[in-house]
Amino acid sequence: MKWGLAGRLGLTLGLGLMLALGGNALLVWHQQEEAREQQLLERGRAVGELVASISAGALRAYDLPNLDAYLQRAAGQQGVVYAAIYDAQGRPLAQAFGAAYAQSEAQGSVAVGAAPATLLSQLRERVGVVPMSFPVGDGTSQVGTFNLGLERPTGTAADQRLFWTQLAIFMFSGLVIGGLCYRLYRQRFVQPVASLIEALRLTARGEYRQLPRQADNELAGLQEAFNGMVQGLEEDREKLHHQANYDALTGLPNRMLAIERLGYEISRSQREEQRLALLFVDLNDFKLINESLGHAAGDQMLEEVGARLRSCLRDVDTIARLGGDEFLLLLPGSGDRAEIEAVGQRLIQAVNVPLPLPSQELIVHCSIGVARYPEDGDSVDTLMANADNAMHQAKLEPQSTLCFFQPAMTARVQQRVQMEQDLHRALERGELELHYQPLVDAGNGRPRGAEVLLRWQHPERGMVSPAEFIPLAETTGQIIAIGEWVLEQAGRQWAQWSAEGLTPGYLAVNISRVQFQRNLAWTLGRVLAHYRLPPSALELEITEGVLLEDHELVRRELNELRAMGIRLALDDFGTGFSSLNYLKRFHFDVLKIDRTFVAGLPRDAEDVSLVKAVIAMAHGMELEVIAEGVEDQAQFEFLQQQGCDLCQGYYFSRPLNAAAYRDYLRQAHSRDSASLMMPGAVVGAERRRHPRP
Repeated sequence: MKWGLAGRLGLTLGLGLMLALGGNALLVWHQQEEAREQQLLERGRAVGELVASISAGALRAYDLPNLDAYLQRAAGQQGVVYAAIYDAQGRPLAQAFGAAYAQSEAQGSVAVGAAPATLLSQLRERVGVVPMSFPVGDGTSQVGTFNLGLERPTGTAADQRLFWTQLAIFMFSGLVIGGLCYRLYRQRFVQPVASLIEALRLTARGEYRQLPRQADNELAGLQEAFNGMVQGLEEDREKLHHQANYDALTGLPNRMLAIERLGYEISRSQREEQRLALLFVDLNDFKLINESLGHAAGDQMLEEVGARLRSCLRDVDTIARLGGDEFLLLLPGSGDRAEIEAVGQRLIQAVNVPLPLPSQELIVHCSIGVARYPEDGDSVDTLMANADNAMHQAKLEPQSTLCFFQPAMTARVQQRVQMEQDLHRALERGELELHYQPLVDAGNGRPRGAEVLLRWQHPERGMVSPAEFIPLAETTGQIIAIGEWVLEQAGRQWAQWSAEGLTPGYLAVNISRVQFQRNLAWTLGRVLAHYRLPPSALELEITEGVLLEDHELVRRELNELRAMGIRLALDDFGTGFSSLNYLKRFHFDVLKIDRTFVAGLPRDAEDVSLVKAVIAMAHGMELEVIAEGVEDQAQFEFLQQQGCDLCQGYYFSRPLNAAAYRDYLRQAHSRDSASLMMPGAVVGAERRRHPRP
């Protein structure tokens, strides 16, 4: 049997009380016995002293009758077993037996008919007999001894009944008090503690329950403390649940909750044989806006866009922020293309409404990708992947566009994944190589250097365009290793040409924004030191995308590069978001006019005005100007007239591999200055040898 805490306490208290009260009853009984024995001894002492005093004369006179009479009177006293007188030599002269002896004889405690001396010996040896001895004499001499045997007193039957009655009452009282203690302890302590333990177990399982207050004692304080803890845990759980399932900025469901709801809606649509639509919404150029106007403006834009998208949906629809500037919209029961297009147009119009910011009014555009159940997938992962693919396809279109998923998009994604794997092995397999496009002095037509261009000779696809694999390398981080390889190969090639007696001028290397995060200055310094190159051997071309990242990091890296003597060029000027701002904030040596503005020269009036303004502005800031994409003599002559410093394009030469560019340098050295001033004759022949692909 398993005893609980209350049972053990009640049993302990009951047994303790019974033992205490029973012990007390026994003590009282023992004290009573001692009192009776003391009274008996006092009576025996009085009788013994009296008989000893009056029997001295009879003993001297050897008056046996008087001695018998004395002993008979003594034996007749209550509780006397025997009385005997002995002479000085210890011989019994007379003896008498009292009523206690008769009772002992009747009980068989002594031998019936035994000699007096034997009887006295047996009686003295009885446990219940108290022997007493008194000298008989006149105070000066002892003539004999008076022995008296007293029956040890025992309680009467009434006393015994009283004792056992008291003992029974004490035992019963112990049981009653133990039971009451058990019940009280169980109600006031064990049950509240058991409730607290059960509540703690529920709390450990995530089920929170308040405890009722049962008493105004220490347990009540413990219950109040527990209830306060439970209330705090409930509040924390609600807070954590909200943080885990809702976006902190917009208050919309996050990716986790969106996936959960999408899974639920897919299951429900399967049971009810309904359709649903999944929309991915992405803001165009949000990174540029966020970096140029500040994160506070970007956060305000996301909040406003989230509210606008929510206003276009039904109550049964779900909108969630997946992260960054991506939103997920779940439309249960929607599958008709016209219906979804109507919803998409409402979303686009709501997003395109000018957004008032503290500094300016901003128009936002978005791209929307659509995947439908069941035709575009029947699982969460498939639908989300297909909607994301459709959204990225929509981003290829201008302004705000809605695009439905097509199976061909999956093939493009698979192709991208395969290209990523192939690019990872391209360096190991030696599939990458550098080409060089000459930079020509616009004043005399002589080569001043070359722009380094990366080419990928794929074993199956042939030559892969940098516009196709460079963004992929930046996204996957492979551009770090590729960029270091480009700097290494460019430095090695420049040193080799210089050792052959050629004058390669400088090599302009394009730098990715990702490379700025890996200590670019240290990497470039290592290349210069290894090949013993002068700082003027290499020039770094930076696009505005680099400047959109961490401004302090970029500024620090650029300052270190300039301290090393490296020239810096701002590439694709005019195509970004805020080029003039970057020219003001960062120090460059060269400004490159993008080919899109050179293509219309000298016929397009807008291109003419823009190029004139850029050249004048750059020269005013003491920057060297390079025009990209020069295709014909008219463009070249116009740029010469405007004072452009350098030109590059197919009018002079297509990009050349290392061997071809070495031949180009050798031919350039062999020409005289007059022929170099007429690029139409010489360069035209070069163009015929290297036709534009």
